[in-house]
Amino acid sequence: MDQTLASVAYFAVLLWVMVFVHELGHFLTAKLAGVKVEEFGLGFPPRLWAFRRGETEYSINLLPLGGFVRLLGEEDPSEPRSFAHAPKLARTIILLAGSAMNVVLAILLFTSAFVAGYPALVRSDVTIERVAPDSPAEQAGVEPGDVVRQVNGTPIDTSETLVTETRQRLGRSITLALERDGRTLTVSLVPRVDPPPGEGALGVQIANRNAVVQPRSLPLGEALVRAAGQAGQMAAFTLYVPVLVLRNVLPAEAARPVGPIGIYQVASQAVEETMQSGWWFPPLWTGGVLGVGLAVANLLPIPGLDGGRLLFVLIEALRGRRIDPRREGLVHLVGMILLMSLVLFISYRDIVAPLERIDWGTR
Repeated sequence: MDQTLASVAYFAVLLWVMVFVHELGHFLTAKLAGVKVEEFGLGFPPRLWAFRRGETEYSINLLPLGGFVRLLGEEDPSEPRSFAHAPKLARTIILLAGSAMNVVLAILLFTSAFVAGYPALVRSDVTIERVAPDSPAEQAGVEPGDVVRQVNGTPIDTSETLVTETRQRLGRSITLALERDGRTLTVSLVPRVDPPPGEGALGVQIANRNAVVQPRSLPLGEALVRAAGQAGQMAAFTLYVPVLVLRNVLPAEAARPVGPIGIYQVASQAVEETMQSGWWFPPLWTGGVLGVGLAVANLLPIPGLDGGRLLFVLIEALRGRRIDPRREGLVHLVGMILLMSLVLFISYRDIVAPLERIDWGTR
């Protein structure tokens, strides 16, 4: 299959599945709570096709960048089966269900990636990228570009090995065997028990250079456990990114948000990697990352998103009475307009400044 066609097909399927699963979460929990679902729509109007089953209309719409579940009376509690009339707990569950379904799908995709074979690092040159001022590494004479070969005689062939060996000896003197400009030298230093944030015990940033990887497949049970952990870590990291940027630990460019154009660029790279390497890991992993990202983004307390509506439910619980539905509706409308404007701006940036190529580690 042509790479461009395959990329477009993968992007379309991935996006529609993510949207469908998200809206399905809202749909099912609303039905269970007795809230009337007036319409389940994929894409945004104008409408292309629709049919009615029972009290709900199901539609396919022209603009394929999302979806919606239209509930009766989302801001008007006068109708007994309206969303706004439902108990606060039921509304909370309905609003959380979309992101919860995205996380479940992400875990399934991560599980598939681990079972299909993830890039396992066999060996590499563990290279010092940066040395923090006044750190044990700087005081011992460690320099950027040095390659760590041994710790107390134990061979170091991955960054994980170096971290493990160092953590086992916090507060005690260790000897590093380094390679610098083709010659070997040794230095002694004491890993810190309580280092400053972002520096680590030695005070260095490291990278695996000249890495050799091979596919490693996990049993289903182990893959599922690791996938759940991966989804949790990724969600926490996503929320912590602004802090890392403010502390200059993570470059702002590396933390830039992406829109539909950027997602397509990543999807295209994943398809290209699979077609060239034969590994299914990149598209499966990309789907998992997108699922977690959408789940977290939708729960941000921004008007127009699920998180914004959850914020109003929380305010209602704290105040003991509901905010004027007309005002709440206006806030969400303005929020949606601003969000769509932001998406257009981000998409423009994705076009004029495309994302850098991703090193999937599969070759």
